[in-house]
Formats: sequence, C-alpha cells, structure tokens
Amino acid sequence: MKEAELALLYSYIYNNTIILEDNVRKLQANVRFRSIDIADCVELACAIQRLETFREVTTHIRQLLNIGVEK
Repeated sequence: MKEAELALLYSYIYNNTIILEDNVRKLQANVRFRSIDIADCVELACAIQRLETFREVTTHIRQLLNIGVEK
C-alpha cells in the first residue's frame, strides 16, 4: 500500500472515530441532563453500537492489511 493511501486510510479512521465518539458524548449528556424517553435511550444505544462496529471493522481492516495492529 502506498504511503499516500495509508495516510488517507488513517485519516478516514481517525476522523470517523472522532465524529462517532462525539455523537456518543452528546447523547450521553442528553441522557444525564434532561428528562429522557425511550427514544433517547435507543438513539444512544444505536450510537454506541455504531462506534463499536466501526472500531471492530477498522481493526479487522488493519489486521488484513497488516498495518498498525496491536496484538
């Protein structure tokens, strides 16, 4: 894999992780500081699942490409 492609992949992983983590933090703050309903809980659960799925998939991609993998 070329260095430019590798940098682009890491940038994609980093930026999307930041976005997903920020979304989870905002939804957690909503749950903490206001009256909530079941929709808020479901939305938070979905956001957490999206983040965890993204982390798992990117870990698998890095393992397949044999780059930056922690064992």
